[in-house]
Amino acid sequence: MRKMLSAAAFLFPTVVAAQPYSESMADCASLYQNAAQWVKTDESADKMMYAAIQWAEAAVIQSQAEGRDLSIDAIWQKVDGKTEKWEEKGAKVFFSQEFRDWTQYCRKFARDRGVSINR
Repeated sequence: MRKMLSAAAFLFPTVVAAQPYSESMADCASLYQNAAQWVKTDESADKMMYAAIQWAEAAVIQSQAEGRDLSIDAIWQKVDGKTEKWEEKGAKVFFSQEFRDWTQYCRKFARDRGVSINR
């Protein structure tokens, strides 16, 4: 876990240091929710939305552990707001270093936190 946190702090020092895990989980949910809009097949979109849902559900549980006790609706409001920011960047974001960094972070974070994002 320490390695993951160190790597995350290196990749996203202000984000990781400044927010609780549940917020980072919502960030990851938004990444996958946004990606679901741009993939070519329904099967791929379903896989992306599955990952988004898993992250949102993990964020609810994590928020409870943090003493924030956010509902699934509150988490999805956060996710939707974060997704809008990804949408503003358009499809070209998938070729950006920012997107690659977030994707790598979310995969490692999922393994570290035990969030199953693959069907």
